[in-house]
Amino acid sequence: MSNKFWIVLFLSAALCVSSIPATAQAGGFPNLGHIGPSTGEVVGILVGAGVAIGVVVYLVIPKHKTIEGCVLTNDGGLRLTSDKDKQAYALGMDNSVLQPGRRFRLKGKQGKKKSGTRDFRVTKVIKDEGPCGDQPAALAPGS
Repeated sequence: MSNKFWIVLFLSAALCVSSIPATAQAGGFPNLGHIGPSTGEVVGILVGAGVAIGVVVYLVIPKHKTIEGCVLTNDGGLRLTSDKDKQAYALGMDNSVLQPGRRFRLKGKQGKKKSGTRDFRVTKVIKDEGPCGDQPAALAPGS
């Protein structure tokens, strides 16, 4: 299992274990009523723990985006224009498995927008869809 799962599990267990147990007050008055936290307090603690776990999970799990389109060369780098939103992405990747003129479905992190093109850091090639068709493999500079 991933490290993120274990982190979330550990934090959840720590929240449950770190709660302070209720102690009875001894004052010599027998049968004064309910001992321990009320139902409202228990519900409040459970809701608070659930919110805390939700926030931790939201912050720990990375936000990845999937894009699909034709990979083209542009100014010495690779670029992909998304089929879905027609947004242009400058691609970054550790290994060069992407080939210009081919359609890919990619998973990664979207970066900042620079001069009309967003950066997209590829973390995984989901699928090589084959040749692009009638689109050129290279673009003229400045396009």
